[in-house]
Amino acid sequence: MSKPYSVQPLEAQVPVKEYLTACVDVDKFLGFCRECRNYGRRWSCPPFAFDPMELWGRFAVLHLFARVLVPAPGAGIPVLMEGMKREKGRLMEELYAMEQVRPGSMLLSAGSCTLCNGDCTRLCAQPCRKPDKLRYSIEALGGDVAETAKNYLQKPLLWIKNGKAPDYLTLVGGLLLREGA
Repeated sequence: MSKPYSVQPLEAQVPVKEYLTACVDVDKFLGFCRECRNYGRRWSCPPFAFDPMELWGRFAVLHLFARVLVPAPGAGIPVLMEGMKREKGRLMEELYAMEQVRPGSMLLSAGSCTLCNGDCTRLCAQPCRKPDKLRYSIEALGGDVAETAKNYLQKPLLWIKNGKAPDYLTLVGGLLLREGA
C-alpha cells in the first residue's frame, strides 16, 4: 500500500525585528483568536498575562520550520487530517529537541496545543498539567502564518475547500533564538 501523502520539510530564518514589521499584528490576530473556540480555553491561547510583543522582543532570530504534506492521488480528507496530526507531533518533538540544545531558545508550536487532547485545565482555573511542554503558536502571539509561509518559506498556505484537498497542506512552527543560529 502506498503512502497517503509525502512530506517536504522547509526552513528559513528571519531577524525578529524584520519579522515583527512584516508579519506580526497582535491586535489583528487577537481579534481572530477571540472568534476561535480555543480562546481563553487553552493555556496556549490568548488572552495572556503577558505582552506578546515583549516576548518577541526577547529574541533576535526566528528559525521557521515547516512540513508540507502533499497528498497522494485519491487521498481522503480524514487520512490527510490524521497525517497532519502525526506530522505535527513529529515536528514538535524535533523542535523540543532543538530547544533543549539551544539554551534560551523558545519553541513556537505549529498550531494550538493538543497536549491534553482538548481537556485543558484552564477551563477549571487550574494550572497547566504540562507546563514544561506548554508552548505558544506563532498566530497566538500575533504572527500571520499565511504571510510567513508566503514570504519566508515561498509556499503560500492552501486550505481544504468544499471537502476537497488542496495540492498540499502546511504546518508552520519555529524556534525563537536569542542570537543568530
